Formats: sequence, structure tokens, C-alpha cells
Amino acid sequence: MEYRRKAALKVECIASKEDFDFFGIALEDVLDRTEAGMYFLKKAKELCAMTQKVAWTNVAYTLNITMLADGRVSFEFSECIEDYIVSLRHSLVMADEETRGPLEEFIQALEDADEDAARKLVAHFERNIKDERSR
Repeated sequence: MEYRRKAALKVECIASKEDFDFFGIALEDVLDRTEAGMYFLKKAKELCAMTQKVAWTNVAYTLNITMLADGRVSFEFSECIEDYIVSLRHSLVMADEETRGPLEEFIQALEDADEDAARKLVAHFERNIKDERSR
């Protein structure tokens, strides 16, 4: 796999068919979130941190997957607040009316906050989501 640091908390990992074969998975495992696919993503993120000397915060995590023209796949791991906001904006498309307003307010609060405050807001938001899912 190839690794490129794109920002302090953003690394791109490019995987080839041989990389998938090494892990005994196919891209579908990642897309379908199978146990093997999730293990691959976890290991790829760890290798990104190790090879690119990134200290992940485990807050505001996003993943973008892009198919490359040569058949390889780009996995862009990010904990940048800007990327998190972009991801939230994409979620607005699917949001119902009840969710849309609060989500728009949350996005605005993140945009208005400095890095530390935004990271605290996201951490709180993500804890609430986990709590809701465990009920």
C-alpha cells in the first residue's frame, strides 16, 4: 500500500488488488462492512498513522473511498473538522425535516468554532449518537 500525508490529521492510503489479496478480502468486503473489511480499514488506518506519523484523535473521523482509473482504490482517512463538515453537509441530503434544522445548526456551530471548540462539539455529538444507538 502507498501512503500520503495530506494534512496533520489526513492520510491517503492507496491499495492495489495485491493488497486486498494479502488481506484476503475484496473491495465489496469494505463496502459491505464485513468483519474482514472492517479489519482491513482498521489496519490501514493504523498503518497510515505509523508510516506518516499521525496521532489520530478519534474525533471527527471520516473516510472517503475513491476508485482510481488504474484499478487501485484510494482510502482517505481524515479527522479534519473541514472534512467532517463536508460529510455532515452530504447527510443533509437524506435528512428528514425534523433532523435538517438541528443538523444545519450544528454545522453552523462547527463553522463558527475554533479547532479546539469544534473538536469538543464533535466529541459530544458523537457520544450522544453512540448513546442513542445503544438504547
